Amino acid sequence: MKSGRRTIYQLPRKQKVMLAIEITFNLFLLTGILIACFGTGFLTRRSQLNSLRRKILELESEMLSNHADILDLQKEKAQLEQQIKQSKIPVIPMRANKDDDTLKFQENAKKVAVQGSQKKG
Repeated sequence: MKSGRRTIYQLPRKQKVMLAIEITFNLFLLTGILIACFGTGFLTRRSQLNSLRRKILELESEMLSNHADILDLQKEKAQLEQQIKQSKIPVIPMRANKDDDTLKFQENAKKVAVQGSQKKG
C-alpha cells in the first residue's frame, strides 16, 4: 500500500487547511475600541458614584438638622419644666390614690369629731 496511491482521507503533509472565512483586523482600531469602552464605563460609574455621594451628603445634612431640632425641643422642654417647678401655681394631681384619700378623710373626720366634742363639753 505504499505505492503512489493515496486514500481519500489522507492529505498531503505540506498542504495547509485554510478557514473558509478570512478574518482581518486592525490593531489600532481594536485598541481604540477598548479605550472607548473603558472610558465610557469609567465615566458612567463615576457619575453613579457622584450621585450616590450627593444623596449621602443630603441625608447626612437632613439627619443633622433633625438632631438639632430634637435638641432644641429638649431644651424648650427643660425650660418649661424649670418654669413649672419655680411657679407658685398649685398643681392638683389628676389621679389620687384611693387609700390616701380615705385616710385623709378619716383623719379629718376624727379631728372634726374631737373638736365638736370639745366645744360641747
